[in-house]
Amino acid sequence: MPLHYSAAANAFFDARLHDPLPDDAVPVTAAEHQALLAAQAAGKVIRPGDDGAPTARRPTETTDALRGRLLAAVKQEAARRILAVAPLWRQLNDVRDLAQAEGEGRAAIDRRCATVDALRAAFDRLEAALATMTPRQLARVDLTADSHWTEPTS
Repeated sequence: MPLHYSAAANAFFDARLHDPLPDDAVPVTAAEHQALLAAQAAGKVIRPGDDGAPTARRPTETTDALRGRLLAAVKQEAARRILAVAPLWRQLNDVRDLAQAEGEGRAAIDRRCATVDALRAAFDRLEAALATMTPRQLARVDLTADSHWTEPTS
């Protein structure tokens, strides 16, 4: 079998090109090699298993790094939702028109402002929740779920 994997080098070797092979080299089939490279292209990392054979795993991420990534994602989701309710041009017009608006015009501005305030409050709740979640909870949280962005019921 020409393909081998070395745990020490974390690399593949072709016996037809590399002589001698590393001492810890283990044979790998062409299908295994192809599957491992496809997994690597999909974002996984190739690491040796307990037996020295290569395995594809999700890269490890510290809890702090995961929490930081999710915090950035929740900020993006909040911004996306706020801009869906009131794009920047609408927000600027609302600020300009607020002093003069009356009746239905004022009510529409008030509704948009209340919706944006509710989204900001949801962001604050999510930010606080992320700070206390376990790594398992962090890995499973879906920040785009509408349930995170609605007013909590008492």
